[in-house]
Amino acid sequence: MQAFVTSVAAYFTDPKYPSMGLAIVFLKIIGLWKLKKVHYIVPFCLFITFMSQILYMLFSPRIVHFFLNLFQTGFFHLGLIKMALYFYNLPTWMETFNWLSEMELQQLEDEHLKPIVDKFTKYGNRVTWGWLIASYATWVFNYGENLLMVIYQIETLHEIDPTYITFYLLWPTEPATGRWNVYPYIVVQFLYSFFTVTYLNLFDVLCVSTMIAMAGQIEVLSEMFRRALDTDSEEEQYRNLITCYKRYADILFTQKKLNSVMSPVLFMYLLIASINMSFILFSLANLQKSSKIASQVLVLALMIEAFYYYWHGHQVRYQSENISAAVYDSDWVDKSPEIRRLVYIMSSTVNRKLVYNAGPFNEVTVVTFIQIVKVTISFYRLMCTTTLSDSGS
Repeated sequence: MQAFVTSVAAYFTDPKYPSMGLAIVFLKIIGLWKLKKVHYIVPFCLFITFMSQILYMLFSPRIVHFFLNLFQTGFFHLGLIKMALYFYNLPTWMETFNWLSEMELQQLEDEHLKPIVDKFTKYGNRVTWGWLIASYATWVFNYGENLLMVIYQIETLHEIDPTYITFYLLWPTEPATGRWNVYPYIVVQFLYSFFTVTYLNLFDVLCVSTMIAMAGQIEVLSEMFRRALDTDSEEEQYRNLITCYKRYADILFTQKKLNSVMSPVLFMYLLIASINMSFILFSLANLQKSSKIASQVLVLALMIEAFYYYWHGHQVRYQSENISAAVYDSDWVDKSPEIRRLVYIMSSTVNRKLVYNAGPFNEVTVVTFIQIVKVTISFYRLMCTTTLSDSGS
């Protein structure tokens, strides 16, 4: 059994990319590592399907109803937006992967830095495995409940409640009848939902894996600063400090690029997820038992996804706050005035907090996650209060 687990782990590991190994293998499995024209076919078909929903909604007499339907499943459709941004920012992603790989492979040769890289590599792989398993399990549970209800209704009532048949797509809008109408539609719906969830998971894994890897690089930099003066040669001390500062500049540059890639999607997710969680909580009272359980699982999954991002964004910020102190942790007290002056200058210039943003106003930290929960609860209470007021009048 242990040999089997080891072989599976080895298959999902890329030695060229230590901390990003599982994410890179995931990219390769779904054909998005070295892009060719054929790899654009599935995303293009999904995009056409999504745009047809938009057009159908705009020309429908029930535009508000279908807009809400589309919005309530918006976190699934975000997978298409995430893929579009991945294609658009592919050079940035590749530069980031290659930079992280180069740094980590060098650090694995250093006995003092290797434990840090190994720690973040193991942590990143465990988190990624956990996320993929939990995410696909949530999809299977929600989609499976929806699929079972469709099969039950078509086999017993011979028609389907549109609420179930429009779980991902907006048509048919009336009760569907006949197996040859329903089951082919279910196949199309399955393919659409599976690929959108896969692309959504891919982007999530890439973003959080790079966050974890960046947190690891910042901790490595802190260790480099602490050991920079562990030599008797003043020239080497000076060179070590300059090397550390250059590494700090590289980290700033890479983090800024990653932030520009992630920020728009995180902002859309913040809005859609928080409002959707409120909608789902609000509708629980009117749902059947099986749908109620599936909706509760979905709310929990959305909360975990938000925490998945914001916790690891907070890790990067936390590690960046320790760099300045790490400079003073070096053995600087008995060094020459020139070295002590350089230590002082560096300590005062490497104190910038590295923060990922969800749009122009929100930082990707645990504090923002708590605010999202508060907004969700407030919006839910507002809807409940409005409903009670309307029923009372």
